[in-house]
Amino acid sequence: MTRRHLPPLPAPFQRLPERADLAEILDESGAVDDAELQQSLRAMARVNDRLGGIRSLMPHLTRLVGVRKLPGLRVLDLGTGSAQTPRALERRLRRRGLEVTWTGLDRNERVIHLAGRPGEHLVVGDALSLPFPADAFDVVTSTLFLHHLPDKVARQVLAESARVARHAVIMSDLERHPLHYLGARCLGATVWRDDPVTRYDGPVSVLRAFTHRELRRLGDGLPFKDLRVHRHLPFRVVLVGALP
Repeated sequence: MTRRHLPPLPAPFQRLPERADLAEILDESGAVDDAELQQSLRAMARVNDRLGGIRSLMPHLTRLVGVRKLPGLRVLDLGTGSAQTPRALERRLRRRGLEVTWTGLDRNERVIHLAGRPGEHLVVGDALSLPFPADAFDVVTSTLFLHHLPDKVARQVLAESARVARHAVIMSDLERHPLHYLGARCLGATVWRDDPVTRYDGPVSVLRAFTHRELRRLGDGLPFKDLRVHRHLPFRVVLVGALP
C-alpha cells in the first residue's frame, strides 16, 4: 500500500467550515490494496444499511411508483461501489410486488471486479458521460456518492442523470453537521479502529458533505419538473428531482 501523508482532521465540538477540500483515501488511485478496499466497501455497506442510506431512499421510490403508476422500476445506481444499495432496493421493492431491474455504475474497475456477482449488470463508466441513451432508466439513484464531487461536477452529474432518467433522480447523501462529524470521529475510535481507511474517510466524508440548502442549490436550474431535498435521520439528505 502506497499512501501520501494525510492532513490532520479538525477537532470535533466546533463550527464546521464550508465543504472541505480534503481527499478521501479511497479516491486516490492505487492507495489501498484489495483487502483494504474490500474492508472499506463492507464498512460503507453497513453504514448504508444501518445508518439510513437505504431507508432514506425507499419512501421516495415507493412514492414515485405510486404517483407515476409504474409496474416496476428500471434503476441506475451511480457510484455503486459494492452494489449493496441496488441489491437492497431490489429485495425491498420486490417484497412490495414490484419488478426491479438494476444497473450499477462505478468508475473504479477494481471495485466492479471485487463487488460483482454472476448475473449482475455492473458497468465501469463515468457519471459525467453515462454510456446510456436518454430515458434508459425510470430512476437514477446514488448513496454516499455526491459528496465525493466538487459542486460544479456534482451539478453536471445531476444533469447527466436527468438525461438518462425517465421519471426521477433520487440521491441520498450525508448532511454536514457538527454532531454528525462528532459521531463519525467516535465511530473512528471504536467500530472503525481496526480499519484505517474508513477511520479517516468516514469523518472526511462528513466534512465534504452538503447542507440541506447547498444540496438544494445544486439542483436549481436543472431540467426537473419539481426539485426537493428531504432530511432523514440520522443526518441524511435526499435530493428528489422529478422529471416531466
